[in-house]
Amino acid sequence: MTTALLILGFLFLLSVDVAFVDWRYALGDRPARLDTVTSDGWPLAVWFRPAKERKYRVPVVLCHGLANNHSFMDFHAPWNLARFLSDAGFDVYSVDLRGAGGSGPTGEGPWDATVDDHIKFDAPAIADLVLKHSDSARFVWVGHSLGGIVGAAASPQFGDRLAGLVTIGSPLFFQLPPVVRVLSRFARLISPWGRFEARVVRLTAPFAGIGPPPPLTAITANLRNVDRMAQRFLVANVFAPIWDGVLRQLDVWVAGNVCTSLDGTVDYRLGLSGLKCPVLVVGGTVDLLCPPDATRSLFEAVGSPNKKLLMMGKSYGHSSEYGHGDLVIGTNAPTEVYGAVASLAADAARSDGLNG
Repeated sequence: MTTALLILGFLFLLSVDVAFVDWRYALGDRPARLDTVTSDGWPLAVWFRPAKERKYRVPVVLCHGLANNHSFMDFHAPWNLARFLSDAGFDVYSVDLRGAGGSGPTGEGPWDATVDDHIKFDAPAIADLVLKHSDSARFVWVGHSLGGIVGAAASPQFGDRLAGLVTIGSPLFFQLPPVVRVLSRFARLISPWGRFEARVVRLTAPFAGIGPPPPLTAITANLRNVDRMAQRFLVANVFAPIWDGVLRQLDVWVAGNVCTSLDGTVDYRLGLSGLKCPVLVVGGTVDLLCPPDATRSLFEAVGSPNKKLLMMGKSYGHSSEYGHGDLVIGTNAPTEVYGAVASLAADAARSDGLNG
């Protein structure tokens, strides 16, 4: 009887916590939802924020990273890159890759996905939807972490439709600390249903930002560079499951410092030399998932004659040392990062009509 009461009490407290997180940390001013289906039958959600006053025909696609969803890019004000670009005159499309946010699986399981699926199926479906909806011939792809990898790797498929590319903390080269591989393997061990349920962390949202950040959090962001209230909204809204197939593929990449398809037949770095559009590569001085050497390796591999490297840190004149996630949601990211992204998008859009 005592055990049953304890279980009921725990379930009651859990339900109260879920309800409180849903209410207290709900994101306002939500974009409109669009839906598409990939060529392999996976439904994807794309979130549209129209330009406040459309100045550029070329739209911007914002793609989240590993274990995140579209809300990372269309977040709590003022850390909202989508709204910033909308205010700057762009139509903006924030995407949910398969399994994240509104792009959940349908039908009977089990389900799995790899980075290959994001590149081969998700990226082309997103591009087709965005170009049709915006009535544009080209688009700019802005990706954080895995989102930048997907955009760069899919660039040969995009061809001339890709007007510009921005990668933010995107490691196509893997000079990473050993703890990253250990954590990846641990995530696989505790993923009995084929994916690591990162969404469970949202239950801790009310406690985020209280006290000094745990050492392991330095892998995901320099939390000293993230507003404490923003941390709570972040934990409550942006996390998504990580597929076992994605973890397996990343493990191969980190172990061998390669960026290939899971079967090893496609080297995703090869497309970098063929990039001709404007490219902006953004990195953080204390980013552990995409260290400065990895950021520079990516920049050097890009073949575009119109490319720029932006390193974020105090030694480069910025307010803080930037880690991984804080490149987008850092305290001063809206004033120190967003403008560079908008500038690249404007440069890419100049030949496509309207005020561009």
